[in-house]
Amino acid sequence: MDQVLSSSQVGVKINEWYRMIRQFSVPDAEILKAEVEQEINQMEEDQDLLLYYSLMCLRHNLMLEYLEPKTMNEERSNNSYLLEKIEGSRSELKGLLEYYFHFFRGMYEFEKYEYLKAITFYKQAEKKLSLVADEIERAEFHYKVAEVYYHMKQTHMSMHHIIQAIESYRAHETYTVREIQCSFVIGLNYLDMEYPEKAIPHFEKALENAKKGDIYRLQGVSLYNIGLSFFVSDDFEKASKYFAQSLAIYEEKYENSNRLLDPLIMLTKTKFKLKDNEATSLCERGLMLSRKLNDEILYSEFRFLKTLYTQDSITELENILKYLEEKMMLPDMEDLATDAAKYYKENEDHKAAGVFYEKVLYAQKQIQRGDCLYEY
Repeated sequence: MDQVLSSSQVGVKINEWYRMIRQFSVPDAEILKAEVEQEINQMEEDQDLLLYYSLMCLRHNLMLEYLEPKTMNEERSNNSYLLEKIEGSRSELKGLLEYYFHFFRGMYEFEKYEYLKAITFYKQAEKKLSLVADEIERAEFHYKVAEVYYHMKQTHMSMHHIIQAIESYRAHETYTVREIQCSFVIGLNYLDMEYPEKAIPHFEKALENAKKGDIYRLQGVSLYNIGLSFFVSDDFEKASKYFAQSLAIYEEKYENSNRLLDPLIMLTKTKFKLKDNEATSLCERGLMLSRKLNDEILYSEFRFLKTLYTQDSITELENILKYLEEKMMLPDMEDLATDAAKYYKENEDHKAAGVFYEKVLYAQKQIQRGDCLYEY
């Protein structure tokens, strides 16, 4: 007769599995996941432990999608199934399990660009944060909240959380990936505050650490962020160089990943500003790839660039901005409206420029009101 394992034994192993996930140690996490799956079948009945296991499977998938991203379609199917399964037992989620559900669900929504939904789930998780004794888990929470607040241009809220996160990660040598990611968020917030000179050292240090660890994904992000720093300073030649280097890494390592679209769209935008003929072919490639990868947000942004620089249809541009507003992609709306306003101003079409400057001001106002959007 097979020995029946206690749920507490399996719970300890799931905790160790989660520790490997947080360290982005894929081989160790995969081994522990397989061991847990085997032991689950020999375990005494424990519904809470089974829910914990399902939640950890979701978190494991989110880790893999970050480090080894696939297409938008491929990466969603299994996670959707897991969420349906967990939602079916929602009434049984208590204490820490409830915290993990809301926290991981927020991470899932973030990956789908559903930033308001992500914040809503994070706020629910925060109500249970007092139950979390582990310092690194609390740092994880602060990092993820800082990340989404950055994307919503809630700069000071983002900085408040990211400083708490990075101090905890720096106290532990095994969290290099998260420390690098914290440096990204700090630097990007400095860019939003219009301090590129403060941002670049954070990105350069991140690049150095990513190279030491042979973390190609984060090397690509570091180069991309340095490119952004030069882009916001209107040094488009240097920006173009860094975006191209970032793109080259993604092409080599993640050729079928939606992550490749970020450096591609910024390189496209930069080439258009430089009046480089390569911009048009880059834009067409972006349209094709974003459609293939089912990334509707970036597909709409490539359409905006194509329309602005090659077709000149103000109505179409306004329709795309309206779509981004409906998706609550207000920072993207602001950036693209700014591009259009500057473009028409440079071409002395002051009426059209005025239309898009109004769009910029509208987006900025909505962003400033952002805190009110998340409250009940």
